[in-house]
Amino acid sequence: MDEEIIIPGMSEREIYIRRRVKRLAEFYRHLAMYVIIMSIMWILSLVYMKSAPSVWWKWWTIWPTIVWGLSVLAHGLSVLPSYGFFSLDWEEKKVRELLRKRPQDGDAI
Repeated sequence: MDEEIIIPGMSEREIYIRRRVKRLAEFYRHLAMYVIIMSIMWILSLVYMKSAPSVWWKWWTIWPTIVWGLSVLAHGLSVLPSYGFFSLDWEEKKVRELLRKRPQDGDAI
């Protein structure tokens, strides 16, 4: 992981917990940036909406809100423990599964 601090003698459980906390912190930063930036964009959009020349221009802010919101949702599903969608647990299970699998002809390594 990026800039991960692993001190000699650390248990695997502690390393796992540190990684999980780091991923949660990254998600919360992502969510905070989304809320702050989208709030600013919507406020500016509503302030300048009166001077917009056409109807489609008035609601342009909906597109970045939807696209970035889906990104935040996917990030949350991958990090939050209650969902486990591509979480560290899933990654560990997948690694163990692939290690148990016998290499077949044409497989790398």
